[in-house]
Amino acid sequence: MKYSYFPTSRNGFVLKFATAILFTGFLFCSQQSTAEQTSWFVSGQIGSASTDISTKNLTSSLNEQGALIDSVSVKDSDTGYQAAIGYKFNANYSLQVGYVDFGERHFSFTGEVTDLDNFHGAMKQIYPESATGPQISLLASWPITKEISLTGKLGYLDWHQNYQYQADSSQLYKAKRSGNSVTFGIEASFALFKNTQIFLSYDHAALDATDASMLSIGARYYFD
Repeated sequence: MKYSYFPTSRNGFVLKFATAILFTGFLFCSQQSTAEQTSWFVSGQIGSASTDISTKNLTSSLNEQGALIDSVSVKDSDTGYQAAIGYKFNANYSLQVGYVDFGERHFSFTGEVTDLDNFHGAMKQIYPESATGPQISLLASWPITKEISLTGKLGYLDWHQNYQYQADSSQLYKAKRSGNSVTFGIEASFALFKNTQIFLSYDHAALDATDASMLSIGARYYFD
């Protein structure tokens, strides 16, 4: 049986940029005084999450599974969020553990499925991917001014996705897939008050067959 996968887009520039900031932050950390204040913090962010898919590629995948397609509709984006708790080792280096949700994905099509058994077997590869689950991330920051800084993020995501589908009026099928993915991102933050930051963040996760990303706004609070 031939399975179809969506083409995967790797944002190499963003990954290299985030890695460079992490490395720079690590160098800064090694030069910081051990007397510098450390702190626990909590953060939350919300924004627009999307999956790197297209109607054209989804139609092609369905055709290769023996479906005769008239039209396809894809919802490839949704509201996403992340919540985390972390520890600040010094001004440049932090570690956080949190939970991320890239939202739901949907698609529908009109046409005819000639081999329903084969179609059920292929849905795991065809259904648009998203992800939700716990994440651990390393953060390294580079101060631009006293209030503004850039941060690179490199993490590990243990994700899953619950989804369901139905062909015509037949039985409703429910399924789940899961995996482990490397995540990375960049963040621009502004120190609003002594213990509070607001930030704009781009986060990216390479899933099994596609990529998911999120552009969000968030806030971080440091405990005294």
